[in-house]
Amino acid sequence: SVARHLESVARTHQTMQASSLVSGEKNTGSWRKLTSPIDGNLSIGYVQEATSDLIDKSIAAARRSAWPSLSTDARADILEYTATLLEQEQDQFISLCAAEAGKTIPDSIAEVREAVDFCRYYANEARSERISLRMPLGVIACISPWNFPLAIFMGQVVAALAAGNCVVAKPADQTPMIAYR
Repeated sequence: SVARHLESVARTHQTMQASSLVSGEKNTGSWRKLTSPIDGNLSIGYVQEATSDLIDKSIAAARRSAWPSLSTDARADILEYTATLLEQEQDQFISLCAAEAGKTIPDSIAEVREAVDFCRYYANEARSERISLRMPLGVIACISPWNFPLAIFMGQVVAALAAGNCVVAKPADQTPMIAYR
């Protein structure tokens, strides 16, 4: 229910710090304060901006990744597990969608559900012949839209991953915490 999620948003919201990740490692850079678009007094946290060197490092790391060599079943299993993790952490994602993107609670709930659906859909697609018999394209860049920072972003990322491609992901400037989480 919306009331339960409102209570959860109040309980789970916390100030975060996010930095660019390359091969799971945090990187350094200048910090930028991020406040909520619906309440300028609500601090979302601080985000480190990526540099052009970091972008080059990200692409190089993606090119070296073993992801394309995983079987389609292994990739699909990971995407299904990602869907389960999104469901387990849905309150945090709903809170972030509301606080950082200015979404209503019902829209935030729908955003998380759609992200979960994308993960499960593309896991299923990864197992299909039309995907499993194709060679990956290589490194794919995915850029999140500010208005659907979780669902559409996850849709882009998991579609590329399901097909065996590596991804360099860039969040919208307005919603980096959702992407980081």
